[in-house]
Amino acid sequence: MNNAEWIEWPIYTKETVDKVLEVFNSKRYAISGYYTGKSSMEQEFAKAFAAFNQVPYCVPATNGSSSLLMGLEALDIGFGDEVIVPAFTWIATATSVLNVNAFPVLVDVDHETYCIDPKLIEESITEKTKAIMPVHLYGCMADMDAILGIAQKYKLRIIEDCAQTHGSVWNGKKAGTIGDIGAFSFQQSKTLTSGEGGCTITKDPVLFDRLEQLRSDSRVFSEKKLEYGDLELIAKGTIQGSNYCMSEFQAAVLIEQLSKLDEMNRIREDNARYLDENLGRINGLKPMKRLPQIEKQSYFSYCIRLDTDYFNSPNDQILLLLREKVIKSLRQRLQLGQFYLHSPYSLVSKNPLFCPWTKKRFPKTISKTENYWRSLQFPVAERATRESIIFHHSILLQPKGKLDFILESFAEILNTLRKP
Repeated sequence: MNNAEWIEWPIYTKETVDKVLEVFNSKRYAISGYYTGKSSMEQEFAKAFAAFNQVPYCVPATNGSSSLLMGLEALDIGFGDEVIVPAFTWIATATSVLNVNAFPVLVDVDHETYCIDPKLIEESITEKTKAIMPVHLYGCMADMDAILGIAQKYKLRIIEDCAQTHGSVWNGKKAGTIGDIGAFSFQQSKTLTSGEGGCTITKDPVLFDRLEQLRSDSRVFSEKKLEYGDLELIAKGTIQGSNYCMSEFQAAVLIEQLSKLDEMNRIREDNARYLDENLGRINGLKPMKRLPQIEKQSYFSYCIRLDTDYFNSPNDQILLLLREKVIKSLRQRLQLGQFYLHSPYSLVSKNPLFCPWTKKRFPKTISKTENYWRSLQFPVAERATRESIIFHHSILLQPKGKLDFILESFAEILNTLRKP
């Protein structure tokens, strides 16, 4: 079995190519281009993604990082403020806070979901805290009921980092619609991708107006009847913006992919449950917890944990070596490369890419020192880096026969490993 026999990602169709060709033929490559007689692809996608998430407003952007930054600035968060973020995630969640000159307060995660632990949020709140930024990680959702309760108690705002969940449903509400703003990524590996790209969604018309200006140099879309050759973006200038505009090519790809997202999410969720049920029967493995409020779950990754109790491995180094042995064996058996079967995130504070002290423009009060960040301790997050085995979501698009091969491989490998 080799890589060519596995469904690869990204997936595109003839319809995707045709949609991109529409952009070439229109001669309009960006929303800052002139009006050509029909709605831009960017606005077509914005309306479709807003409808998909059952909210009135969506503002596309260049990537997920800029979407987080726009969300923070739309909520008037900046110098002197603190934002609570999980210690276990991709660094962009924390660096977006730094990039508005606010301070990211790192909080450990829940052992069964790897999402921010609500029990630890409250003790991290200070008079400077302005917002909570939960991340829906891998194939789990953060406990939004608990987080919403804390935010209401302390009058805090919520920005949901939905870079890894497109279409999940929590008690009837789509991910990204439970807080004040939802921020999404459409980067290469995501379940909805245009290579790069992102967006924010909201129900609040005031926040939408600010997000729109923050995205396009303080400009908004004109409400007047347009003539051929008009510029669609007009000056407003009630908040200083930047240029985070998505191109028409990106939007064209996303429009076509969005029409297939629900069905692909259904297949991934069905296969994830199949793996959970069957891997959960293998001694030495523990599936991630699915909270009862989740009605639909989208998966950026499929995550399974080594059962530390079964292996009797209190020593983290032993656990790490055990995990590496399982990973190596799976790669050899499945013949899957780094893209399909990859390493978990490291802690934000210990990630070599997280180095705010190297930026001169950050005040020392937020950049701190290398020793400050590297010495922070988050025991659950650290354990997650040693016990988790992560598959890219494309694994969940494979036919059941391939999934059975994964199950058999796990069983055979773990059967050869004895308890210390």
